[in-house]
Amino acid sequence: MRITKPSLRVVLALLTIGTTPLGAHAAEYGFSSYALGGSAFGAGAMPPPGTYVTAVSGFYSGRIDVDVNFGNVTVSAGAKVDFFNSALNLLYVPQRTFLGGNLGLSVTIPVGHIDMEATVTSPVLASRSVDGWGLGDIVPKIQLGWHQGTFAHMVYLQAVAPTGRWDSGFAPNIGLHRPGVDVGWAFTLVDPQTKLQANATLGFTFNFENTATDYKSGNEFHLEWALGIECAPGFVLGLVGYDYRQISDDTGSAARPFRGSVDAIGAGLSYTTLVDGSPLVLSLRHYREFNVENRWDGSMTMATGTLRF
Repeated sequence: MRITKPSLRVVLALLTIGTTPLGAHAAEYGFSSYALGGSAFGAGAMPPPGTYVTAVSGFYSGRIDVDVNFGNVTVSAGAKVDFFNSALNLLYVPQRTFLGGNLGLSVTIPVGHIDMEATVTSPVLASRSVDGWGLGDIVPKIQLGWHQGTFAHMVYLQAVAPTGRWDSGFAPNIGLHRPGVDVGWAFTLVDPQTKLQANATLGFTFNFENTATDYKSGNEFHLEWALGIECAPGFVLGLVGYDYRQISDDTGSAARPFRGSVDAIGAGLSYTTLVDGSPLVLSLRHYREFNVENRWDGSMTMATGTLRF
């Protein structure tokens, strides 16, 4: 096995491959279909042409201090959730360019286990707990990126297919039964002298109706950021975070004013190398949420590994 130092472009580009991390947000169930924390170091850098496989594992633990609608039942404040998620992302970047940039096509397939404890107020007041495994909502994505010296940026469009395990009411749902579209822009700026890098991804999620519950979650804005320094060849260490705001009200038969917001900050690291000539990226991040309103409040840890074929 031969291990060598990869180029800066490969280091940054591999860190941008789409993943499905964990996170809880506002809207129906107190969760959003866009998973915060999935974009950090190298957010705006497109990978070179090739096929990439990313494995993701993460754990979210939190509680909610307001009542939340759970598909035709109400879960009282004080509910707790532990959510383990694992996902596989496949990304293909063709040789041919488009509009002067590199095009990427990907799909993310998640599975997870959820464990919840809550007081459910309908049909009768009762303390309940549920847990279970299942397939999550599959996310296809298209992205287009450009490199201009030390600055790289991309635009993306992704959709959420309601394919995950789901049942109406207080159930161990891994999917949300809620179609949606997310659009956004990301950038990465690197100083080759100091090895400092600044990264950010901002986007908007447009939710469609959950037809089984007659509930349409409001639209959402999200910003993810990462500030890091390459303190050793291929090793990046720094701060990571995200900010989330629901920008429109929920609608439907059980809807009420329920705009959520949250901020989070934490530490992140990544290590990139070449193994037998193939780039390999390993990353680890931890987030702690604060300034929470009308949503789950907790912490998340996630690890990813990406290999180019």
